[in-house]
Amino acid sequence: MANPLSDEQAKAMQIAAYNQNWETFRSLNSLMWQIPLIAMTLTGGLWFGVSTVKDMPYFAAGLLLLAGCGNVGLMLTLRRLRYIMAQYLDWSKTTYRDGHVSAPGGPWFTGNETVRFIFQVLLAMAAIISFVLLAMTMYANNTSQAGSDGNKAIAYYDRHAVELADSYEGISFDNTHPALAKMLSGNPPLRVLDVGAGTGRDAAAIAQLGHQVVAVDPSAKMLKLAQSLHRNPQIAWVDDGLPSLGKVRGAPFDVVLLSAVWMHIPPAERAAAFRRLAALTAPAGSLYISLRMGPGDAARGIWPVNAEEVGRLATAQGFKVTNLGAQPDLLGRAEVSWQTLLVHRP
Repeated sequence: MANPLSDEQAKAMQIAAYNQNWETFRSLNSLMWQIPLIAMTLTGGLWFGVSTVKDMPYFAAGLLLLAGCGNVGLMLTLRRLRYIMAQYLDWSKTTYRDGHVSAPGGPWFTGNETVRFIFQVLLAMAAIISFVLLAMTMYANNTSQAGSDGNKAIAYYDRHAVELADSYEGISFDNTHPALAKMLSGNPPLRVLDVGAGTGRDAAAIAQLGHQVVAVDPSAKMLKLAQSLHRNPQIAWVDDGLPSLGKVRGAPFDVVLLSAVWMHIPPAERAAAFRRLAALTAPAGSLYISLRMGPGDAARGIWPVNAEEVGRLATAQGFKVTNLGAQPDLLGRAEVSWQTLLVHRP
């Protein structure tokens, strides 16, 4: 049987236990005050990450989910820490009542749980915001997927209008469309329809050759940028797109230009799109089409294209196709090349 502790030994153990528990309490208190800093770092970092991944909705959704769950986890951690600290405080009060400092406070702003309650409310608000943003991100992505690939293309050009303009405007019309430049040079004024005008580079060059141009693009930001870059009274700007082109007036056109456009038309809509283009083309007019030969790009709503398909659609509308040849991508993309077709009535 163990010998009972002497009064001096019991007192020493009690002091040691008191000191150890007090140090543990101090550590817990320090950790509790670090939780808001952890929450701000976690939430702020993840929200910033979401703002930098515009073209990766599922990755952004994952970051928002992590932020929301992280804040909920910190709320539970904070509650558990405060509960343990309360047990230590109760033990301290029971063990050394005379030395215990009590601050019960009032029911609202000075209560024992006020700090914990405020922190938890802020964490809950951050979690709710993250989950709401998550729902909005998923809804926007599902809506985008439910729409046509043409809408994906419009959204892409709206987001990247400025940076795309830097690359597109750096390449001349003559180098991009040498056959068309030669065809339009020295001719009397013609009516030209530029479908998918983008930054307006081609429309501006054609207008400078003395022709009347109707420049059409479905991207509002791209169209606004084109108007600011190329102020020419010979150009009429129209917010419209294939397959309908319902806002285009002034047909028929002597030349209809589709530069880097056909790949954005889903295969199911191409027959209707070509019928509309044929209706807009003058009896002696031509369609000048550049086809992007290369891999698809889901983020930009790009579908595979080929000259044979255009040939079948042209034949059905009484047109003939002349292959003007291929050329490498002028932006330096090794996987992309361009094939140019001249479509006209025999």
